[in-house]
Amino acid sequence: MDIGMWGTIRRFAKQSYGNARALARLTNFESLAVAQVESPGVEGNRAGRRFMIGNSAAITGIAPVQVAVTTAAQWAIWNAEPASGGRTFYFEELGMYLTSGTPGVGGALWACLYSLPASTGNSAAGVGVGPTGKTVGTPAIMVNPSATITTPAAPVWYPIGINFGANVTAFASSALFEHRRLEGRLSIPPQYGMGLAMVTPVGTSPLYAPFGTFLALDSDNE
Repeated sequence: MDIGMWGTIRRFAKQSYGNARALARLTNFESLAVAQVESPGVEGNRAGRRFMIGNSAAITGIAPVQVAVTTAAQWAIWNAEPASGGRTFYFEELGMYLTSGTPGVGGALWACLYSLPASTGNSAAGVGVGPTGKTVGTPAIMVNPSATITTPAAPVWYPIGINFGANVTAFASSALFEHRRLEGRLSIPPQYGMGLAMVTPVGTSPLYAPFGTFLALDSDNE
């Protein structure tokens, strides 16, 4: 069965709003023009669906470990949206930054998805969740320290941030462990959490806290 689509080959024109109908714009090579002008982040901001996690006040980070991670998450990001009809959080960026102390050389940031324990109460002092543009409803998200994962009993951890730098300067944010191109490949469905753990050399009392950006979207999770 053939499916036809009509379009018009033209230059950029003023956008239509609401339910106004317009022909799709084709290129001079008869290809559908997709996102030729706006950057990848424009539509998420315009729709009010993109949010950031970061430092909002005085904060105390958490020390890294020097062994393989099992069930102890140093930080837990919990999606408290309702299981039925709640939004999923699709992460574009996720990382940890140094809040105090002197880091060791190198290390890795690990992440896992889990369903228990559920986080309750307010997010940790000093960690804030804010908009990157005008918002459509504040997402029900909690960022808390120190969670011991029970379900699954053996969570699968994956390294999402690596730092090979030899920078051991003692000032806040001098060490970043980050993944800037997740592009939605890590997500937290409603009533699920993401555990984060830093595995680095001892250093001199280094402490870390999370940061990131995500889209809060209605999603039919199969």
